[in-house]
Amino acid sequence: MKVRCGLMLFVVLWLLVACAAPRTITPDALPQLSGVLHQNQTISGEIVLAADLLIPEGRILTILPGTTIYVKPTLSTKIDPEWLSAETEMLVRGTLRIEGTSDKPVSFQPLEKKADQDVSWAGILFDRSVDSVVRHAQIFQAETGVLCIDSSPLIQESLIAESRYGLVMQNGSSPSISDNLIRDGEAGVFCWTNSSPELRRNQIAGNKEEGLFIDRSCNPLLDDNRILKNDIGLAAYDPELRARVGSLSGNREDFRQLREGGGK
Repeated sequence: MKVRCGLMLFVVLWLLVACAAPRTITPDALPQLSGVLHQNQTISGEIVLAADLLIPEGRILTILPGTTIYVKPTLSTKIDPEWLSAETEMLVRGTLRIEGTSDKPVSFQPLEKKADQDVSWAGILFDRSVDSVVRHAQIFQAETGVLCIDSSPLIQESLIAESRYGLVMQNGSSPSISDNLIRDGEAGVFCWTNSSPELRRNQIAGNKEEGLFIDRSCNPLLDDNRILKNDIGLAAYDPELRARVGSLSGNREDFRQLREGGGK
């Protein structure tokens, strides 16, 4: 009886130690994702983005709740026939549906995290994408967490952290962006060239430069955002945007009005 109890105690202790031990990722043992998506695909579990991925027009990639995508940093990958960045990128010209949940987010993590906020990959780049959704995603250490070029995805309840730029919209993009946290990057959200995003209830915090930058040509819908502890909270040409954006607090400079040439 004592032997059996001792054996059971050993097994319990072994399980506790095993669960507490740090987990080592073996990239080669995980499914690899790269190249051109030639048919609709649904992925889950642990995946390695081993090189550039292109989702072409007419194709759909769906990422299920709880999926972790480990991004392999590289400066040499090139999607055939074209790419937007020399770094590892997910380029979406079709449809990307990131379907995380509050308790099972979809996470994009670099395999080799760099120090001093150096970027590890290009990020998710929407280029004339249609019907895309980014819901409950966690995006770390990208050049641009999400870039929208003539694209209007739904971006909701997600985290973009430690990236050079959190969200960038240009060329007439009108994404719906709500309830996100964009923090601890070089800059938070940029609105360029005739874009008209909806920005509702987002928190933009701890960025080294602008929290929110709005070009003269943009007409955003702004509601109840919190912009705090950035170097410059809001940079814009139109001073009326200051009253519409939501809360500006704790920034070194809460509002900077831009003038001729787009300078500061």
